[in-house]
Amino acid sequence: MHGGTEKTIFCFPIGPITLHVQCFSPFWLISFTSLRATLSQCWKLSPGSSSCATSTVNCELSHFVRSFANMAASWLLKRWCSTAATETTKGTRWQRLRNSRAGVWCRSLLSDYKEACREAVLGARERPLKASVYLGLLGGMYACHYTNPDDTSFETSLLETSNRLALLSPWIRSGTSDGHVQTLVKLRNEGRLRYASLGIASLTYYTDYDSESSLYEAHCSAISVPWAELPERVLDVGFTGRWWVLDHKMKDFDINEEEFKHLPPALVAAVPLSPQITERNERMHQESWKAVVMEDESDELDGCPQGPRHWLIAKMEELF
Repeated sequence: MHGGTEKTIFCFPIGPITLHVQCFSPFWLISFTSLRATLSQCWKLSPGSSSCATSTVNCELSHFVRSFANMAASWLLKRWCSTAATETTKGTRWQRLRNSRAGVWCRSLLSDYKEACREAVLGARERPLKASVYLGLLGGMYACHYTNPDDTSFETSLLETSNRLALLSPWIRSGTSDGHVQTLVKLRNEGRLRYASLGIASLTYYTDYDSESSLYEAHCSAISVPWAELPERVLDVGFTGRWWVLDHKMKDFDINEEEFKHLPPALVAAVPLSPQITERNERMHQESWKAVVMEDESDELDGCPQGPRHWLIAKMEELF
């Protein structure tokens, strides 16, 4: 006898005949065991009487065949009924899609997000200050991303600053502003300017070759410039709608520092006056252009021991 969970095989020796029976359920072992015991007893009790043994075997065998046929028919009927029930319970296409593996995964993912949002709302109610800080950071990041300048804005700013410098004479241009702008314009004309967006900020850097160049050095990755040298090649940083390096270089672009190098050290190291002193000097300069009004002050002239000339000088000193 060879047994298993799915199929069981029994071998019964009946004289020169061996009966092989297969069943699909291990619960039928009782019927096969009783049949084998009956056949063995009949074979042992009357080994010489072949007619008795043959009739008993035929009787038991016919009873076994009928039982086996009934059990097989009932098993097949149950199998077909269960298959039909399974097919009828599949439902519509939407239900099948919902009960599939992808549908179950999507539902579990949505439930996880729902639970995370619910916990975030509860945490915000418990700690409003922390939630306000997080919301402020998220809002700031969104504002930085929304106002992040692109490569078109950089080229526009570069052309505008170049035109502003072109309106000035070379003798009064700032050397720092003019040199930086001329370098950027040269790299742009050669096609070596590159732009990289970081989400909330942007970078402008330069490369050694044009992107459309067909040279071997321009396309070989083995001899290309490593990323470690990128900080040295950065020309400008864009943030909150501005290109900060370009704006810093254009500060006082109409003042040539070379003109003040030949001044005396005392003038070079002169400290700018305060706004109050500057305002007083301007007022005194305006009053100096006014006409002097002579009033009748004979009493004061008589009381002045040095005469009217010294009195007039004293009045002028009071005014200026």
